[in-house]
Amino acid sequence: MLIRVVKETTLDPSCQVGVIMSDFRILTVTTGGTLRDIAKQAAALATGLQNAAPGDKAGTPNNSVAYLFAVSESLAKSADLCEQLAATETNVPKPGQSI
Repeated sequence: MLIRVVKETTLDPSCQVGVIMSDFRILTVTTGGTLRDIAKQAAALATGLQNAAPGDKAGTPNNSVAYLFAVSESLAKSADLCEQLAATETNVPKPGQSI
């Protein structure tokens, strides 16, 4: 696994803080953001389709609308899991630990 070190300078120029982000963490954060964007688009598409084709007289939405809402919810849950996974990875080395 590759590790990238990024140095961030605080307001005090003599004080620098090192932040370590592994490729795994970058991948999970990126994947989570992408899944969340797709979930939002699926929900918007479902809402638009529901407005265009409201369903039957009993108020039951058509199958496509229900499917898109289910996909949106599933993708949002997956995005949450990616964010939790990225948060559990340690991004600060222990004192005395080399990179």
